[in-house]
Amino acid sequence: MITINNFKNVLENLEFIEKNGVYSKKFEVLDFELKVDFKNETLIYPEETGFKINERQTCNFKQAENFVVFECVHRLLHQGYHPKHIELEQTYSKMKKDDGGGRADIVVKNNDEKVLIIIECKTIGNEFTKHWQKTLQDGDQLFRYIVNKRETQFLCMYTSDFTDNKLIPTYHLISLNDNKDYLKENPTLLSFENAKKENKEDIFNVWKKTYGQEYSTLGLFES
Repeated sequence: MITINNFKNVLENLEFIEKNGVYSKKFEVLDFELKVDFKNETLIYPEETGFKINERQTCNFKQAENFVVFECVHRLLHQGYHPKHIELEQTYSKMKKDDGGGRADIVVKNNDEKVLIIIECKTIGNEFTKHWQKTLQDGDQLFRYIVNKRETQFLCMYTSDFTDNKLIPTYHLISLNDNKDYLKENPTLLSFENAKKENKEDIFNVWKKTYGQEYSTLGLFES
């Protein structure tokens, strides 16, 4: 698990450079930096480039999950996503009594400013396992968010571990893009396109009944 006790080692593993208690890493292509200020226990994101932070709960050392969010953002930036297309703690209001509410850890947009991926970060172990089981059961947090943002193409639950001086990411990536050929061969099946827009249960049932709760463990961060 990434904790305050090994976070400096994590940053060194990611090639951050320390100066006066501040660890920083510069991304040369777009000329911005990610920073961690240990004296003030602050996680610093490149907001000057358009990176958006809606709430500051993930910008401190108070929860181990915040380190996972930071590491995931680093991975996205390293992969080539532009900071202006990344948003933290996007708040969604409830569309119905049980649908749509909450704050998404990380939202990644495409060049048209439409939501590409919603990522929910969890600490490794019990938290990740518990929330993934809830997702399999009724959609949990991830499927609540897309009631508000139906253009979303992917949902992701992400965690990372730090062991033997290595970062080991684990994620479950759910596609919300319909398989047109499969639906054509099985015309009675539900589709994401036709699921009710303001109903989490209908969207979840498409994933469950049409696509057998299919997900991938590859495809987001690989070269």
